[in-house]
Amino acid sequence: MTIMPEYGDEEIMRQQPERLRRPSEGVPPQDREDDPEREIAEHDREDREVEYLDPEANEAHAPGQVCGRCGAVITAGQDARLRADGRWVHEVCPIDLAAAPDESTAPPGSG
Repeated sequence: MTIMPEYGDEEIMRQQPERLRRPSEGVPPQDREDDPEREIAEHDREDREVEYLDPEANEAHAPGQVCGRCGAVITAGQDARLRADGRWVHEVCPIDLAAAPDESTAPPGSG
């Protein structure tokens, strides 16, 4: 024995008023012939959007935060990234001149 669901497709169609089942008057159906033109128009719109985008506007800044990589304080002019662990790091860590070898001394073995 087959049991029909209480609210199957046939039941829902019977419950809809007649005006909802008729196609709307005065509204042309969407033709598939205009799909290529629509795609070209969308592509042109995307190209125009790219002209106004500024890649430098996507930089993050975190003045006063301590870099999680090098330990230096991030200044207002330095770009930064927020890591997944919640720590801020420099986009490019600055060179630590205190840790750099003294230029007056020759490297070992060059003598």
